[in-house]
Amino acid sequence: MTTWIGDEKLQPILVRSNRWGRIKAEVVCAMTSKYAIALYELVQLRSHMDRCIETFPIAQFRELIGIPPKTNQRGNDLARFVVEPAVLEVNGLSDMSVKIHIERRGPRSPIEAVTVAWWRKQGDEFRAAMRERNRSKLGRMARLRGITETVAPG
Repeated sequence: MTTWIGDEKLQPILVRSNRWGRIKAEVVCAMTSKYAIALYELVQLRSHMDRCIETFPIAQFRELIGIPPKTNQRGNDLARFVVEPAVLEVNGLSDMSVKIHIERRGPRSPIEAVTVAWWRKQGDEFRAAMRERNRSKLGRMARLRGITETVAPG
């Protein structure tokens, strides 16, 4: 048996770990948003857990996604500039689907928590994500948003 340096230290960590997943390089390279990459990693590391939904306090979510302090402090900014583009890219390019619900006490109160739900794509959804990954990045966000127009040959 081959013994690697640090095996004794690594084994207890792996035994206690309740997260594991496989980050696919072709998915990460297709993404343009650092928040989308972080969200993809977040769901991939949790993809084989017993549950498929998790609620994070806003401070922990900001840390996990890598949002710098003092940026996107307002809830609408966080949703518009971080959450929506990240969910759009993860849903459009990866083998996982994600839904994020922002939790507040009232419509204008600060965000208290973020609930993330994830599931593995199958069938046509999976094939559509693979096709989009293999297409050019030019116009990708418009295609993912569904706002492209087809020009008839003339």
